Amino acid sequence: MKAINHRLFDLLQSYFNAISVKSKTKLIEEGQRSKQFYFLKKGVLRGWTLHDGKEITFQFLYEEQFFCSIESFWYDKPSQYTLETLEDADLLIIDKERLLELLERDLPLLQAFNEYIIQRMLDYQKLLIGRIKDNPEKRYQKLVTTAPEIFQRVPQHYIASYLGITTVSLSRIRNRR
Repeated sequence: MKAINHRLFDLLQSYFNAISVKSKTKLIEEGQRSKQFYFLKKGVLRGWTLHDGKEITFQFLYEEQFFCSIESFWYDKPSQYTLETLEDADLLIIDKERLLELLERDLPLLQAFNEYIIQRMLDYQKLLIGRIKDNPEKRYQKLVTTAPEIFQRVPQHYIASYLGITTVSLSRIRNRR
């Protein structure tokens, strides 16, 4: 777990409620509002959006990561994407009102939360720049380096969608290795 996530988790852990869900559970649905902030204890999640009737995968989340639909959580707007489990998952949840209460009165928690938000912004910035600058083969290589477990835990068609290529192209890239 990154140090930022560890610190935030330590400060929040006693306030979470635990749930377990089955594979293919939609925790956040595109077009719906979500007022929960989550911590993924066990499992893999896929973030995706519909474009021209097709599901486009844009992120994967693994154990020991926090997540929420930012626009929905903070601004009470419908989520622009869906987050669903790819495996049975164990999660911790806190609702918006409770989290805001804690952030207002606990300066160390607020600082850890701000560090977490900044780190997430940097992660998304890297993802966006990688989509612009890197070809599919380089994006694949980065995925192999940063998340090798993905190939055992995530179906190939979701990985291909994430890389912006077809499953046939993904097979070709993998066979060249």
